[in-house]
Amino acid sequence: MRKNIKIGFSEIGGIYIGEDIQTEQHLHHAITIAVSFSEKFHFESGQQSVFCSGIIIQPNAIRKFINPYKSYVAFIHIDPFCSQGFNLTDKSETFKELSPAQTQNILEILRNWFSVNENNEKLTEELIVQIAAKIGIISNTVKMDSRIVQAIDLIRKSEKSTLKHVAASNNLSTYRLSHLFKEQTGMSFREFVLYSKLIKSLKSICDNQNFTQSSYSGGFSDQAHFTRTYFKAFGILPSRSVK
Repeated sequence: MRKNIKIGFSEIGGIYIGEDIQTEQHLHHAITIAVSFSEKFHFESGQQSVFCSGIIIQPNAIRKFINPYKSYVAFIHIDPFCSQGFNLTDKSETFKELSPAQTQNILEILRNWFSVNENNEKLTEELIVQIAAKIGIISNTVKMDSRIVQAIDLIRKSEKSTLKHVAASNNLSTYRLSHLFKEQTGMSFREFVLYSKLIKSLKSICDNQNFTQSSYSGGFSDQAHFTRTYFKAFGILPSRSVK
């Protein structure tokens, strides 16, 4: 693990802090909060752009980060299907710049964590809950079909879950599940399976497995498949960001 970064994982999301992170255009499936520890960064989403110190980005949104001053930036990725994710979901806009007060409040939470060696899933979850609270509830009306909730749970339990198996478990046809899954989550069944594999691989990397080992731990066929999926989700190669 690179010495100038810190990564935390939990059941509701993860936190990444690193310096000089520059990305290509990519699409991430989590709600992402990004805050700079010093200078502003440039953010692009489609034809829209902003130069800011803090931002919240909705899931399944195309994004690109340019860090001209090579500052330390924290990326908080929150599972859109947990209670914090539901509260932060905003279907009216792709992203929103955070207020200076929100940005500073989040940085206060992160600075102490970044400076100490303590790091575990429980602590990461507590930090994410605190950070989400600093932004507040954007929406309390987001609800999900119970069959899709069950489908998500099955996929996360086994990366070998197939559309046919999950559909049968919910008494749905594969066509109906595929349509409903996309409608409810904003991503296809296959995209979510790949995303779930990626999260498992990233947890393995944090447990000091190398890229090859973590690729297999996540359920990828080889390291190349893991690398391609990682780049599509983060816009940067894993060798430049986590190792």
